[in-house]
Amino acid sequence: MNRQQKKLVANVVTVITFTVAMVVGFANIKNAINRSETTRAMRIISDEILKYKKETGSLPSTAYVTEFTDKIGAVRLGNFQYRAQWIEFNSDPNTTILAYSKNNYRGFVKAGYVTLWLNGKVEWIPQKPFEEILAEQQKQQELQWLQENLEKN
Repeated sequence: MNRQQKKLVANVVTVITFTVAMVVGFANIKNAINRSETTRAMRIISDEILKYKKETGSLPSTAYVTEFTDKIGAVRLGNFQYRAQWIEFNSDPNTTILAYSKNNYRGFVKAGYVTLWLNGKVEWIPQKPFEEILAEQQKQQELQWLQENLEKN
């Protein structure tokens, strides 16, 4: 190969490397932004639920929360699950999951759940630890209901 051919090959390799790095970078930035927006939407829902609870003394119904999520346009929540109907009156607010949304990301942002606790705290929990916590809290009746409704959809 002569000098001009070597320079051309080096330029092509540089462009391809730069392009791949940018695609991977932008995909991860997109996932980070989506995760941030999902968390923000869950915080807005948390504020509304806590406001409702303060005014009425009880948690809002699933229909109320669903209507509110539609109203605020929380499209990044994906498969939003609200668990108020399954929570007992004496449940510990610091360890009880009130609502969650699963997000499947690849790359630097791993799959996990945006979680709303009964005390109003919103946090991102990786998939495996979340599923362990939820499994402890779910009762057979809730699991059966979820299975039936997921089959319908």
